[in-house]
Amino acid sequence: MAKVLVVATSKGGTGKTTIAVSLAGHWREAGKRVALYDTDPNMALTRWCGKGEALSELTIRSDPDEHSVVGTVGELGSEADYVIIDTAGFGNQAMVYAVGMADLVLIPVMTDEASLFEAIKMKKIIESARGLTRRPIPFRTVLNRIKRAAVVRHTERQLENLDLNPLQARIHDRSVFQEASYHGATPNELGARSRATLEIRSVARELEPAFADD
Repeated sequence: MAKVLVVATSKGGTGKTTIAVSLAGHWREAGKRVALYDTDPNMALTRWCGKGEALSELTIRSDPDEHSVVGTVGELGSEADYVIIDTAGFGNQAMVYAVGMADLVLIPVMTDEASLFEAIKMKKIIESARGLTRRPIPFRTVLNRIKRAAVVRHTERQLENLDLNPLQARIHDRSVFQEASYHGATPNELGARSRATLEIRSVARELEPAFADD
């Protein structure tokens, strides 16, 4: 069965779809079988992948119906190495079910107080899912859309103090991500040695062993 990565937070605009697409592109380039599952009613992931060439070759399912989550993840997982689930930018039942199926949850956090607050809420959702499923569901946070370096360390300390498991890898607010969304591409396709590609690679490499964490 595939490893199931859920990219989730109830705050909109944190870059969930960008991270999901970028990681999918990275693992595809690494020779892994990747499936994508879009549970966001806005279908940003579906539109992104539908524009390009490489991403359109991936298996992708689009369905915001919470009652389909468990069955769809099972279907996708039977034929993939990784299933990446993009969730809505608000709390809904589909996100809760997705978290319950996750091998790892990745929470994007921007360098502002509102993102920290939403990350705390997301941690509580994961803890509730652990109680319901009676199994470990590891999670990590990743600083995303970084613009001002001066506040990064402060935010990182907050994540550490709140036991929100921040990755060492960080993702800056780079124009290549916006460009990739217009072209239906990944950062790697637009620049294999770009800083954006290297940042995504660092995130992926740090996540891979985390799938096995309790």
